[in-house]
Amino acid sequence: MRSDRHDSHGSAKSEPRREADVESQRFSFSDERKLGIMSTAFLIINNMIGTGIFSAPAAVFSATGSVGISLMMWFVGGILAFCGLSVYLELGLAMPRSGGEKNYLERIYRRPRHLTTCILAAQMVLLGFSSGNAIAFGQLIVNACSSTMANESWAARAIGIGCVTFAVLLHSLLPQWGVRLMNVMGMFKVVVMLVIAFSGFAALAGYRGTDDPHNFEHSFSKADMERYGAGSFYAYSNAIFSIIYSFSGWETANYVLSEVRNPRRTLAIAAPLAVGTVTILYMLANIAYFAAVRKLDLSTSELLVSALFFRNMFGESAASKTLPVFVAVSSLGSVLATSFAHSRLNQELGKDRILPFGRFWASNAPCNAPTASVRTMRIRLEA
Repeated sequence: MRSDRHDSHGSAKSEPRREADVESQRFSFSDERKLGIMSTAFLIINNMIGTGIFSAPAAVFSATGSVGISLMMWFVGGILAFCGLSVYLELGLAMPRSGGEKNYLERIYRRPRHLTTCILAAQMVLLGFSSGNAIAFGQLIVNACSSTMANESWAARAIGIGCVTFAVLLHSLLPQWGVRLMNVMGMFKVVVMLVIAFSGFAALAGYRGTDDPHNFEHSFSKADMERYGAGSFYAYSNAIFSIIYSFSGWETANYVLSEVRNPRRTLAIAAPLAVGTVTILYMLANIAYFAAVRKLDLSTSELLVSALFFRNMFGESAASKTLPVFVAVSSLGSVLATSFAHSRLNQELGKDRILPFGRFWASNAPCNAPTASVRTMRIRLEA
């Protein structure tokens, strides 16, 4: 009798373990499918380098009116990104599994149960995907092809939907090729930023299509601040928020740690490497812009600062045709990285039955990828 009771009690205890083992096997991936150090770094770089660095420097200068203060604010933005990353590194190394903030909020705020998770789910499912990158991709392709196309806004939206559809199908049906394409997009972004940086060095050496703007003389001139900058606390606040937005995306790897090979070691190396690389590239890009574009153009022109830079360095054709393609590819890389990372968070919410029809959202069928969770990205864009 005692033995029977002991056996029944032991089997009852082992039942949840068996279910957990089955669950872990169902969502396990081979090492070939998992992200290594470079793939994880490029995932972060893809999400960080979007359209911000091609436009935000002009807004920052318009707020400050000072080259020196603008560069200092971009450096502060890099420090803030590293501060946020240090927190997420500690949390990610302690809990190396997919889900990001979901895991951390559940661990920190345990009562009321699932309150913070439900708030996060509402924010991420309804607002978590940035459709702006997809629409920007469409608009830039339209601008590069023709400036006289009828119904440009509808054409841009259609191309944007096509961009998201491509990302969804790629990550759903060919997940390994999706990672490979993200790596290519990440390398392309780094190359574009290096082209801008080395062009800036050439401009500093005197090789430019315009006269020397002399922007680095009297970099902290009070007269320039009064002439070109808004100078108000509101303007400075908007400038720092623009910089923070340009640096956003450093936390992307924390959403996908279950699909990272040796997650603790990989995250500890890849995340600082990616954020450090982006910070250096952003600083070099800003120096390049100031080396080739006049202060008056920076503060008054409606064109992207990168368009002014390309026009002064490579001519009108490069500014109107080549640059939009570069920025469009950058937007495509951001769409691929965002859809890859956020779909894993949606999947984790489905596993815990936070979302309705949780098994559906958590499913990895048919290609061992979170197909249903990825498709929510396209649904939100069309909505």
